[in-house]
Amino acid sequence: MKRVQQGFTLIELMIVVAIIGILAAVALPAYQDYTTRAKISEVMAAASSCKTGVAEFIQTNAAFPPDANSAGCDVTGSKYVAAGMTVGGAGLITVTVQGTGSAADTTSLQLQPTSDAGRTTALANATTAIAGWSCGTTAAAASYKFFPASCRQAILGGL
Repeated sequence: MKRVQQGFTLIELMIVVAIIGILAAVALPAYQDYTTRAKISEVMAAASSCKTGVAEFIQTNAAFPPDANSAGCDVTGSKYVAAGMTVGGAGLITVTVQGTGSAADTTSLQLQPTSDAGRTTALANATTAIAGWSCGTTAAAASYKFFPASCRQAILGGL
């Protein structure tokens, strides 16, 4: 009598397990980078919410805001935004990253109002119109992958 084969052989199962292992080894680091970028997007959202306050203060008072509270920015912080968001001279907004579990922790995301469409020149004075915002970071080049594409540079780096 002829016996019919049932199921998979041991070799076939080992090949499938090896393929799954290789796929997992490639996918896990990519997923970790993705989750860190999502955390950094919260930092970008916090800095972006402060842009409106800074622009409004400049237009209303014809002067740069002396601090983040004067511009109406939330300085309390959150899980990924360190407390103490600052607004410095020429309207520079600085937000410090925390709690992402990556090399981006303790670095800063910065937004600077610019007077040119190329986003390379800071406002010379508070009566100059804001033509755009330059985004940059204090992070090392190896950590740029965690930041939004428009922020993977030093501040006033252009488009």
